Amino acid sequence: MDAQKAGMARLLLAAPELRGKAWMSLDLVFLKLCLVYEDACLRRDVLRCSPEKDDHALLKSEKKCKSLEAAAKAYVREHQKFSGIV
Repeated sequence: MDAQKAGMARLLLAAPELRGKAWMSLDLVFLKLCLVYEDACLRRDVLRCSPEKDDHALLKSEKKCKSLEAAAKAYVREHQKFSGIV
């Protein structure tokens, strides 16, 4: 599975309200968000599993993941709002 698909799957698990939107799999901006989200989450996961805990870096990483999740939700909401515009 490539990073975009993994990011989309992870994002849809974190934000189930985004499911069922067929246009997202073709939207380049959304796919880029998925890619960046996956990268951020993988970094967070590495920090979580690290034997040497760096709480500051982990909190910063958690914050970035939440921020990207919120950005994806906002992007989808805005896209739906203006979906009638070509």
